[in-house]
Amino acid sequence: MRPTRHGLLVAIGAAGLIALGRFLGLTELFAIGSSVALLVVACGVWVSTRSIDVVVARSVRPSRVHVGNPCTVEVNVRNRGRTSPVLRLRDPVTGTAGADLLLAPIGRRKTSNVAYRLPTSTRGLVTVGPMTIEVSDPFGLASARSRAARPVEITVLPRIDEIPPLPRTVGPDPDGGAETGSLGRVGEDFAALRPYVVGDDLRRVHWPSSARTDDDLLVRQDDTPWQGRICVLLDLRREAHDLDTIERAVSAAASILRTHLRRGDHVRLVSTTGVDTGYGLGASHLDGMLEFLAVADRSNRGTMHGALDAAERGASGALVVITGRPSGPDLDAVEAIGPAVSLRRVVRLDIHDRSASGRRTQVLGVPPGTSFAEAWTTATPTNGRTARSRRASVRRRTAAR
Repeated sequence: MRPTRHGLLVAIGAAGLIALGRFLGLTELFAIGSSVALLVVACGVWVSTRSIDVVVARSVRPSRVHVGNPCTVEVNVRNRGRTSPVLRLRDPVTGTAGADLLLAPIGRRKTSNVAYRLPTSTRGLVTVGPMTIEVSDPFGLASARSRAARPVEITVLPRIDEIPPLPRTVGPDPDGGAETGSLGRVGEDFAALRPYVVGDDLRRVHWPSSARTDDDLLVRQDDTPWQGRICVLLDLRREAHDLDTIERAVSAAASILRTHLRRGDHVRLVSTTGVDTGYGLGASHLDGMLEFLAVADRSNRGTMHGALDAAERGASGALVVITGRPSGPDLDAVEAIGPAVSLRRVVRLDIHDRSASGRRTQVLGVPPGTSFAEAWTTATPTNGRTARSRRASVRRRTAAR
């Protein structure tokens, strides 16, 4: 039990009245001060004798949420004892004044449910709790507080825009470069006819062509689906960003990674702070990258040249560099990356025009106030024939060898 702020002020006032009444010899002031002091003591005794037996369960849905999406904290309070007094639940929340909930008296073996919304306007980690439950007297002069629920962390992930993926790319090695065949998958585009081997599906036998041969059956060989490879390099240098561009850069990186994973591409995230996720597929790989992006911030560590060197090791296919204010040497370094990277794009968030820094590098300017999704979509062709024609050209070059 402890006095509330209001109760402490009342107690100080009562002591002042008692002292003033004794000093001036005014019985009335002394009596009033004594009565108020007795009230404070009585409220403390009342709170001390209030025994509550409640179980508090708190759940956060969802525990991972993207910026701007709703997130709700649900609190279930079950009373296992006699009818409870009015209960006050306090739940601290990072970056806010926290939640302050009042519950009406709960009957014996009854439950009460309350909920509140969490702010999700800023990405990062939001700590909720520890929750405390507080009982106070009817005058609000004394209170007793106990812990009701332990703290939990909610991850607010960066905003993700719906954007088209880059055209599929090819490297110098059609089987191990920018795109790799996906084993066990069968495509829909006809590639060639080949002789039947034991184990082939008889449903794929091309009977009209087989009838024109003497002995062998011919099997339809379809084009194998390809899986592209894309590396996203996120510039986190402090000198390259302000508070606005860093948020837009992180959101752009998350959008590019997700749209390419949805297409089935191998994706990789590299940052100037030394993070390198390696190429990967699947939801767990994306979750790991989004967890990092949720807490990514400007840093004095690392250089663009160091990050490009790391990205170039094992890189092929497409490379997207996302930065705020790149220098001329930075753009030249992107242009100098080896031929294994057949498509390279620099997304810079400080210019109004779209230009090229070299014959192989495209610079996409997304100035403040401009939608990244709109700029990216405008600059990205979506014709699927481009990828098929590139794959065909690679097969032709391979056959010529």
